[in-house]
Amino acid sequence: MKNDGNYRMGLVPAGQIKRMPGIKTHASEKMVKKAREFASRRGYHMPVILSDDDGLMTLLAGAATFKACLEEKRTKVPAVIVRTEGDADNLMFALQSSGLSESPDAISVSAAIVRLIDIYGISRKHIAESLNRSPAWVNRMEGLSRRLNETVQTLVVEGHISSRSAQEIARLPDDAQTIFAIAAGNEFLSKDSVAYLVNRYLNEDTGDEERSRIIHTPRLALPNELKARRVRIKDRSDSARLSRSMARLIDEAVFLSGLLDRYDADEAIIRISDATALAEILTALILKMQAVLSPGGKDAQMKPSNWNAMNSGGGAVD
Repeated sequence: MKNDGNYRMGLVPAGQIKRMPGIKTHASEKMVKKAREFASRRGYHMPVILSDDDGLMTLLAGAATFKACLEEKRTKVPAVIVRTEGDADNLMFALQSSGLSESPDAISVSAAIVRLIDIYGISRKHIAESLNRSPAWVNRMEGLSRRLNETVQTLVVEGHISSRSAQEIARLPDDAQTIFAIAAGNEFLSKDSVAYLVNRYLNEDTGDEERSRIIHTPRLALPNELKARRVRIKDRSDSARLSRSMARLIDEAVFLSGLLDRYDADEAIIRISDATALAEILTALILKMQAVLSPGGKDAQMKPSNWNAMNSGGGAVD
């Protein structure tokens, strides 16, 4: 067993490991399956992270590896055991290390922050400094646990809506949050659109009929000129707009890919017409990009090899 004073490494009996109260690291069935399959071929390449309190080990990170070991009925778990200073430090360690491996979902992070404040008396300023975050971020994350109802918190964990959108939804009355969150997630509304609609809902001049439209059909409640509201962007050339549009599409594609990784056909329900429409739009977009971005302009066709190079990150076409 290796030991440098701050940590040691070794095999720990599974029965000695407990989960940490106040935070749950995300470990989907797909992540657990990957850890289990890799371990069957090459061994466990990602140990769990534990803290040691008189022989009682608390799981700080590595939920997928831990669950995979339990499913495989392994009596001992590969672990890195770190030195901490009690339960509050365990929570802080888990939050500080969350970006290094398996990151806990936003709701768990929020619950941990609330626990640090309410139970251990840690100041918001100290939390912000320890996590290298702004006080505003700490306040927004805290609000997810304090103001967001449990149903919407579950939607965040499941990936139906983003944590940034959820921070805006938390400002709505409790009875409006769930319906709006489901509708906004189904419509893939951006955080900016969600913020606009929430602000509009909370405006004292907004009538009951419009509030109902915002909650039940949020996309229809958006104004046509919403996309033109970004007055702070100085470069409004077509090239700049095209670059920003591509960046937004890439972000949405990554988010959608993550949802598909967690998709369970036996539990989740989507409209097949939506998936078909998306496939048709993407096909048409690819053909247009081939025509417009290929050498020689719109009248030239990009060679398949060059188009494949662009798709694989090969950069500009010669």
